[in-house]
Amino acid sequence: MKKSLFIVIEGLDGSGKSSASRKMTELLDAQFQNQIKLTFEPHDASCGGVYIRQVLMKKITNFQPRVLALAFAANRLDHCSREIEPLLSSEKPNLILCDRYYLSSLVYQSSIDFPFEKVMKINEKAIKPDIIFFLNVSNEVCYQRMQIRNQPKELFEDNLEQTREKYQNAIEFLKTKNQDNIIEIDGSGTIEEVANSMLVEIQKHQDYWKIEDSIHSGDDLNLSPELSDSKQESFDFDAFIHFYKNIFRDNPIDKNLAKARLQMAIEHLEKDALEVLFLELLKSKNISITKQLPSTQTVYELNAELPLGININGAALFLRKKQQYDVILSTMLALQKMASFLIVFTIDDEAIATKYYESDTITKVDNSQQLFPTTQFIGKAVLVDFVLDLVYKSRNQI
Repeated sequence: MKKSLFIVIEGLDGSGKSSASRKMTELLDAQFQNQIKLTFEPHDASCGGVYIRQVLMKKITNFQPRVLALAFAANRLDHCSREIEPLLSSEKPNLILCDRYYLSSLVYQSSIDFPFEKVMKINEKAIKPDIIFFLNVSNEVCYQRMQIRNQPKELFEDNLEQTREKYQNAIEFLKTKNQDNIIEIDGSGTIEEVANSMLVEIQKHQDYWKIEDSIHSGDDLNLSPELSDSKQESFDFDAFIHFYKNIFRDNPIDKNLAKARLQMAIEHLEKDALEVLFLELLKSKNISITKQLPSTQTVYELNAELPLGININGAALFLRKKQQYDVILSTMLALQKMASFLIVFTIDDEAIATKYYESDTITKVDNSQQLFPTTQFIGKAVLVDFVLDLVYKSRNQI
C-alpha cells in the first residue's frame, strides 16, 4: 500500500495556513524524522519563482495575467519534477506538505476569458494531491491576522468576499471535474487545534502517519495516591511523565520538537487531567495543598512556607471555563480563611490578559473592605514547560 502522501493546505490570505503547516511539520517530524517535507508555492527556487514573487510583492506592476498564469504552471511543474516527485517515489515513505497549489491558481489566475478548465489544462501535468485541506476562516479574522503581520499587502490580499466565493466555486469544480479529495477544516481555532484536525484526517487516510500515543485521554491510567478525588481516577501523573521520558530517551529529538509534541498531548487532556497537572505544578513550587474547599468552583486551600519558617495561606482556583473575573472575585469573598496569594488556572491561554496582580483592597457591597490577594494567572503553556522540564530532568538521570 502506498504510504507516501502529498498534502496541500489552502485558504484565504490570513487563514493561518502557513502557521498551521509549520505546526504540523513540527508535530510529525517529532516521530517521523527526515520523512517530512514542508514546501510552498509559488516556489521561489523553481522556474519563474523570482518573477512571480516580484509580481505578488508589486515590484512588477506591468504584467499580463495570462503570463502570470503560465508562470505559475511552469513553476509548479518544475517544483513537482525536482522536489515533490522524487520524495513520493522514494522507497522510504515521505509526507510532503505544500502551502498552496493549483486550487490557488484556479482562484487567482482564472478570469471570464480564462476559465477554470483552461487553468487546469496548463496544469494537467501537476501531481494530484492525496488531500487538499481548505482552512475556512471568516473574513474578519483573516483581515485581523493580516493586520498584525506588519508586512506590506501582497497582490491578492484585498476583496476577501469575492475571493471566498471563487474558492467555493473552484473547490466544487475540482471535486466534480477532477475528483480531488478536498477536506474543509475550521481554521478559527488555535494553531494547535487546526493542525490536529488535519492530522486526524491524514491518519484516517493512511494510518502509517498516526502519531503514536501523542494524545492521552488518560482512560487507561491509575490514580496518583496523593489525589483521592474520584473524578481524577483516570489520570496518573507519574505514568504520564514516565511515558514521555521513555519516548524521548528512545527517540532523541530536538527539545523544541519535544515541546511541540507535549503541547499537542496537553492540549487534548481532559480537564480533570489538567487539574492534576496544575496541582502537581503547585507542589513542585513547595506549596502544600491542604484541602479542597466545598464550592461550586474547584478551589483548593494552600499553604506556603517562606524563609525563616513563616507560613502563609493561599488558594488555588481551577477555572473550567474561559477566564471570568466575577467568578474569581466571588470565590475569594467566600473563602473562610484570609488568603495572602491566589493562583488561578484557566484552560484558555489567550484569555490571560495579565499574568500577575499585586495585592489590593476591594470594597464589598456593604461598604466593608477586604484585602484581595496577590494573584497569578497561568494556563496550559505553563504546564507544557513544567512537564518538559520534568521529562528532560528524569531522562538525563537515567
